[in-house]
Amino acid sequence: MIELEEGIRKGLRIIPIVDKEIRQLVRDPKTILMVLLMPITVTILFGYGYGGKGAGKYPITVVDLDGGDGAFKFIQELRNSKMFEIKAIYKSKGQGFSSVYSGKVYASLIIPETFTEDLMRGRPTRVELYYDASNPTVAQMIMQAVGVVTQQFQEWAAAQFGTFAITPMFYTVYGPKIKKIESFIPTLMAMILQMVPTSLISVSICREREKGTFEQFIMTPVSVFDIIFGKLTAYFFATISDAILSLFTAILLFDVKLKGTFLDMTIVSTIFLLNSLSLGLLISVFSRNQLQAYQASIFSFIIFMLFSGVLVPVDVLSSEAKLIASFVPMYYFVTAFRNVSLKGWSYLMVLDQLTVISMFTFAFLALSLRFLRMEVT
Repeated sequence: MIELEEGIRKGLRIIPIVDKEIRQLVRDPKTILMVLLMPITVTILFGYGYGGKGAGKYPITVVDLDGGDGAFKFIQELRNSKMFEIKAIYKSKGQGFSSVYSGKVYASLIIPETFTEDLMRGRPTRVELYYDASNPTVAQMIMQAVGVVTQQFQEWAAAQFGTFAITPMFYTVYGPKIKKIESFIPTLMAMILQMVPTSLISVSICREREKGTFEQFIMTPVSVFDIIFGKLTAYFFATISDAILSLFTAILLFDVKLKGTFLDMTIVSTIFLLNSLSLGLLISVFSRNQLQAYQASIFSFIIFMLFSGVLVPVDVLSSEAKLIASFVPMYYFVTAFRNVSLKGWSYLMVLDQLTVISMFTFAFLALSLRFLRMEVT
């Protein structure tokens, strides 16, 4: 009985603390709004992006060297499987290879010249799949789907012509021996270069205001430009080392072999790091305190993870997801860094993605310069 009473007294002691914290939250409408809206918004975006119509199709091309009825029927089976979006049908292997090399599609399926004749004569035949191995998860899904389609078509062909076997042959494009850890490097770099810099710099101005040191900036002859770019430079040098150390750790400890040059990977990473820092500055400018800044940086990171292609390739998501991804800088970075690190492209070959990232960076910086007030609130 005495122990029960003592436990009740200890429990009652926390009531004033709970009351104090709740009152603090209630006095901060922005924080309450973020707490309530963040999970709802993420759920809605996730539902539209991952559950919308049109999701689940892998873009491929087909090279029809046969041109007969058998090839036409096989292409129809590919379409009916609802696993593939056939972007184009070519008449030469070179066009098929080019579509994969350029990154337009994940794979190109080759139907050989004697495909229909082999079917009609009941002879064993084959189809060939040339796929991009830089994304092993997608490559595995495509190979499995082609295997299923081939099996279904073989059953039909055997009933019609007595075909002995149709064998799918698989050949890799880019990195035939890519390990799982190597394929995960673009995701690792995206997470480090997005989460760490954005969260660190997002609290910088808020921390200055809460500690009262922001007044010192106001009293000195510095401009908004000086504050923004001073913090940007400081945090750039503080966080670029994280990415470099992580990359070298993976190379030295896990024998990661990347095709891209260190210079090209550094250029791509630097441009994205500046974007993350600029976003963090913008969050800091609009946040009243460090809690709001942390919440906003976490919220942005969750959205970026969902629609950057690191979990599921954007190409196989719904049209709504693709629209959202077009406004996510991390999506362009993952695409660019994967092409550079795993395919051996130079930074010049991913200028389209780098240009978009740079445009977002300039927009974030412009808004930060516009809305940073040189006054104590």
